[in-house]
Amino acid sequence: MKRKTVLTLALIVLCVRSFSQDADEILKKVDERRAVGSSFSFTLKVDDYSKGILSDSAVMNGHAKGMDKTMVQYEEPANMKGKKLLMVRDEMFIFVPKTQRPVRLTPSQRLMGQASNGDVMNVRFQSDYKPELTGDETIETQNGRKNCLILTLTAKRRGSTYNRIVLWVEKETCFPVKADCYALSGKLLKTIEYSLIKEFEGKKIVSKATICDKVTRDTYTVIEFLDMQTDDTPDSYFNKEYLLRMH
Repeated sequence: MKRKTVLTLALIVLCVRSFSQDADEILKKVDERRAVGSSFSFTLKVDDYSKGILSDSAVMNGHAKGMDKTMVQYEEPANMKGKKLLMVRDEMFIFVPKTQRPVRLTPSQRLMGQASNGDVMNVRFQSDYKPELTGDETIETQNGRKNCLILTLTAKRRGSTYNRIVLWVEKETCFPVKADCYALSGKLLKTIEYSLIKEFEGKKIVSKATICDKVTRDTYTVIEFLDMQTDDTPDSYFNKEYLLRMH
């Protein structure tokens, strides 16, 4: 009887490890379908809508490296040109031209706006979230029915943009389909729908995300990558002092 119990426990442990490994592998593939490589430069457009009408628009150039380094600089509109955001691990800074130093953003400031600073800067799920495979579902999208796996992503650290994300991933391709993003309180903050597969450097990338604000009704944001290229940006690029030298 004791031997049978030990074997049963061993099988349970193996199953848990297998599901964990599967979830990690799926999330890794999702991230691979959101970027052309581990180090890359990009141009993205951010359009804010209120009640279906375009209210604000911005174009940014940026660089990302590894799991936890991202920097973007506003190119448009003219009154935002030169503004920069830097994220390294848990810390995020904003730099505005004509100021003396970058300002560190608090977790609440990262969530400000329809497309939060965290939404713009988050190019890797793996760095911030631990995944668990929690089910599957067939859902309707603007591109038809999708057979999806469901991952529940739990924040690894306090600096993560959201405390929890429920992510639907297409079974056949591992492209992200949609996500529900939650606060620490459990409140649903935003939903994200992924669409528009583009080819950059011969690799298919999901290039558009429509982010619906569930706190401020009738508002949503569309973030779209216009260009993406592999590069080898030096680590020295991702520091506060470099932001000061750039202006």
